[in-house]
Amino acid sequence: MFHFKNFSLYHENSALKIGTDAVLLAAATPVQQVTSVLDIGCGCGVIALCLAWKMKQQNGSQSIIGIDIDESSILEAQKNLDGFPKNAQQDIQFLRQSIQGFSNEYQGKFDLIVSNPPFFVDSLKPNSYKKSVSKHNDTLPFEELIQAVTRLLAPKGKFYLILPKNEHDVFHQLAQRQWTETFRLSIKPTPQKPVNRIISAYQKCPSCELHFSELVIRTKNNTYTSEYQDLTKEFYLDF
Repeated sequence: MFHFKNFSLYHENSALKIGTDAVLLAAATPVQQVTSVLDIGCGCGVIALCLAWKMKQQNGSQSIIGIDIDESSILEAQKNLDGFPKNAQQDIQFLRQSIQGFSNEYQGKFDLIVSNPPFFVDSLKPNSYKKSVSKHNDTLPFEELIQAVTRLLAPKGKFYLILPKNEHDVFHQLAQRQWTETFRLSIKPTPQKPVNRIISAYQKCPSCELHFSELVIRTKNNTYTSEYQDLTKEFYLDF
């Protein structure tokens, strides 16, 4: 079990365990005036539930849906939902379904869509089938992800995702044909190391500007930077 500051989540049976990427994405994604959220590839529900925690103090009804094709991940997400301190206005669901199928069937639109998607395109795959599905994009090519999000995103909605630097560049070349990148957070493990993760936001907004920033996780002495602590302090116990 992974213990956050205000709730705990099971992740032992999910295709991908709780890690820095998921928490960073949830921490960096703004939720002001957001009433509907879709988490694509939700795993044990960590991103959806972290966002739900951030949204708890907002007034009005909130719909949060997480989808994943892995049965054990969805079962674990539903188990985590049972113990999550949601408020009475929050309708949270976890569904076993592909984004391709969901986008064809769902009739509504979302203010916010988030994803920590499978990203490896050409690399040696792990022995574990579940881990392979969670990390390799055979089941969710970037083109199909973009197509599905385009259908589901509200006209003024935002799509946030986290990718490794090289995969972000590939995704961006495809995404900019449909959307405008309006936010980019480049993440470095230490000051001396190159950027290895990028959190981006896209909108259906041709005239929107790109807001760029950088985050370093650890100092050269291997302690967490104050910027990283400030960003994630709502979740991590030690900050």
